Order: sequence, then C-alpha cells, then structure tokens
Amino acid sequence: MRRWAITISAIFHPLIMPLACFFVAAQFDWYIRGTTDPDMLRITLFVVALSTIAFPGLNMLLLRWYGVISSLEMPKRAERLAPFISTLFFFALGYYLLRKGSLPLPLYSIFLGSILALVAITIINLRWKISAHATGIAGLAGSTIGLFQLHNYGNLILLSLVLVVVGATLTARLVLKAHSPAEVYAGAGVGFLSLYLSVVNGWFI
Repeated sequence: MRRWAITISAIFHPLIMPLACFFVAAQFDWYIRGTTDPDMLRITLFVVALSTIAFPGLNMLLLRWYGVISSLEMPKRAERLAPFISTLFFFALGYYLLRKGSLPLPLYSIFLGSILALVAITIINLRWKISAHATGIAGLAGSTIGLFQLHNYGNLILLSLVLVVVGATLTARLVLKAHSPAEVYAGAGVGFLSLYLSVVNGWFI
C-alpha cells in the first residue's frame, strides 16, 4: 500500500497540476479548442511546462543540493517557504509571458487560479503545514468543473476520472502520513476553490 501511495504522490505531484489543467482544457473544452490555433495551444502548453515544472523542479534540485531543503518531499514546514516563493516567481513569469499573446480568457483564469492557490498555501504554511498535493489535484477538479459550468457542457467519463484521481491522491498522502486529515482536506479546499472561482468568474490580470 505504501509503495502505491509513493507512486501516486510522484505521478500527481503538485508541480504537474497546472499543466494538467491546461491539457484538460485544451483537449476537452469545446470553446477553447474551437477558438485557439492548435500551434498556439502547443506553445502555451510548452510555456506552462517550463514555468510550472521544469524551472521550479530544477530550482528544487538546487535547493536540495545546497541544503536549503532536506529532501524533495520537504517534510518540515519551515523548509517549504523558499521553494514555495521561488516557484511562485516562476509561475508569475509564465503567466506574464502568456499574457503577451492572445489566448481564451479561461486559460488565463486557470493560470491565475493556480497562482492564487500557491499564494494561499504559502501564507498558510507560515503557521501550518497544509498539503500541496491536495491543493494541486483538487485544483484540477475545480478547473474542470468550472469549465463545465462556464461553457455549459459536461463529460461524465472525464469527471469520474478526475474525481478518482483526487481521491487516490488524498488517500496516498494520508497513507504516507505526510499530512494529517485536516491538512489534506484544507489543501483540497484551497485548491478547488482557487481554480473553480477563478475560472467561473473569469478572473485575470
């Protein structure tokens, strides 16, 4: 069980979730597919991958190398501040670059929602070790459901798959005893609300 929990936690790492949100939007949302050039979508996914996975991931490896964090899992609350803040910088940089182009508003809302979620857990982490895994995976659910509501469509298979993944990830964090139930559920609430509200209300900067 523990081995499965480790695998699930690695596959659905928080840094991967913004790209997952964009991928789901690009593949399943009829409005985004119909109003965006395929080449532009590919460029967008590439920028998101660089700014939310590649650069933050490399930065975390450097922080581990210099001893700022004890491991990539960052088990101690205090050592999460530097990775969270530096990741926020890369998220903001990616958002800035995408705003130079012309994309459907929901894509900007998804990215902004991801940034808001990261800001929220960074602030909360000053006092409490909230679950970033739960925030990320629940953000995917919030983004997906928000798009359903915004563009008046539904995909039962996609929704079921997302909810199963959410449940599996939250369970994995509890099995590994990486967080208390309250930390996991709070992280899920922050992630879901940040992405859902951002998408439904069309928030962007």
